[in-house]
Amino acid sequence: MSTYCLLIGLLFSMSACGGDAAAPTLVQYVAAQEALADDDAGRAQQALAQMAEQATGTLKSLAANAASSGDIDAIRRAFKPLSAEMIQGDVPEGYVRAFCPMADSDRGAHWIQKDGPSIINPYFGASMLHCGVFKD
Repeated sequence: MSTYCLLIGLLFSMSACGGDAAAPTLVQYVAAQEALADDDAGRAQQALAQMAEQATGTLKSLAANAASSGDIDAIRRAFKPLSAEMIQGDVPEGYVRAFCPMADSDRGAHWIQKDGPSIINPYFGASMLHCGVFKD
């Protein structure tokens, strides 16, 4: 019976995340990355706040800091150290590391995004949406 309950619980948790096997913190991080690429500060803050609720340790504080940033430029600045922490871990299938050498006044910045044919840059949004390279 307990194996059956465990299996049902696992299936429910996967369906609750849309079938995505990635950790909820990564799912929220990528939602913020996509919102920043769309120049949508409100949606980015919401995703980052949800990430902060689910995360622990350094990720929690970095996500909370980004979520509480005042405008889209401040969110993007706070997104860089969060991304630096995120890229340290394993990146699950379906996601890739990316890098833009022009972000942060040409110091460069990394991020994780869904695997796809093109870069979706959270640091510049529409002004330079496809600036960067895949790092994986």
